Amino acid sequence: MDKCDNTPVHGTKVPFDPGWNDPPQFSYSAQQTTPNRPRNFLNKRVAFPLSGTGSTPVSSPPANLPPMPVPMVPAVPTLSTQIISRNESELIEIDSASTLKEVKDILLRFIDSGDLGSKGNEVKKRINVMENMWLNGKLNKSIQLQMKELAYALRDDQPARADEIHKSLMVDHVSSVSIWMSGVKQLIYHCIARIELLDIDKQESEKCDTE
Repeated sequence: MDKCDNTPVHGTKVPFDPGWNDPPQFSYSAQQTTPNRPRNFLNKRVAFPLSGTGSTPVSSPPANLPPMPVPMVPAVPTLSTQIISRNESELIEIDSASTLKEVKDILLRFIDSGDLGSKGNEVKKRINVMENMWLNGKLNKSIQLQMKELAYALRDDQPARADEIHKSLMVDHVSSVSIWMSGVKQLIYHCIARIELLDIDKQESEKCDTE
């Protein structure tokens, strides 16, 4: 009786069904490998750069942004362009006697010109009342400084400026200035009328020159 060779032949189908615990049969000839294919190492750790000279790009600001506004430094007003408040006057040192003399001389100059007519004596009485209150300490430093500015405005032919200071004094210090301020107000009206007359004379003079 011939011996049966049960060795399977490669490439041939097994003539019997494998058992449940037989290893699977692989066909190695059907597998194709891709040579030189890089492996994807998903678990590979990236080293952290130790130096601060990395190549991280620095984001630049957008080119269409408007320029930054330059802060404007407010100009400090001078005494000739502002009305001195009560708090500010306390910080300014003045010679009360010399300031009174300067104010009185400027105001009396308008009276002595004779342009006020019969009103000149009444205005002079009001100025004398102001002088007595000034010497007796009844006019604070704020009133004295503002009267100095008012006198300067009349001297420089700026009646609008003088009237602004006059109104400020009547609002802030009415109890101290109301007795004599009417005389100063007459001087302001006189200054306004004098400037208007000078303008009229100037216009007539220019008209005559053109003819």
